[in-house]
Amino acid sequence: MDGMMQRDKDQPIRETAVRPWKAQCILAVCLVLAFAVPYMAVKLFALAKDRRWQRSGLSPYEIKGWRDNGINEVEEAIRWRNSRFQPPGAKLWKDEGIEPEAACRWNDQGFGPREAKRWSEHGFTPEEAAPWRDEGFLYQDAKKWRSAGVSAVQAREKRKKGIHSP
Repeated sequence: MDGMMQRDKDQPIRETAVRPWKAQCILAVCLVLAFAVPYMAVKLFALAKDRRWQRSGLSPYEIKGWRDNGINEVEEAIRWRNSRFQPPGAKLWKDEGIEPEAACRWNDQGFGPREAKRWSEHGFTPEEAAPWRDEGFLYQDAKKWRSAGVSAVQAREKRKKGIHSP
């Protein structure tokens, strides 16, 4: 038993445990830090993100509008604004999966977001779809006529004569 430490019987027992109030203080500090560090990290990240928005030239009112409509990246908001959309309108187009530049072209031709999506899904560009729509055709019929090599004006004339499919 030489290698083991033995207590001298004449020495008083020393307390090596942390006193309860010290342990409680350490625990309280750890809990505060466990909340404060992530909280501050999130706040700093939001502050950095806000700086990007502020540097964009958008007013605080505009920034709030874009964020309220689900457009949280400044670059995306600028693309929509440059395509002449306000936040609520941009949200409608974005919800249909249409990019700002394409949305601008469809909008210029008088199409709404859902209508544009359907014409686009059937292989039409805004410039191709507009004459067909203006002649009173739906995208399904226009696709059939177009695949037969018939223009919108020709298809309208054929419909006037009672020919309803190519």
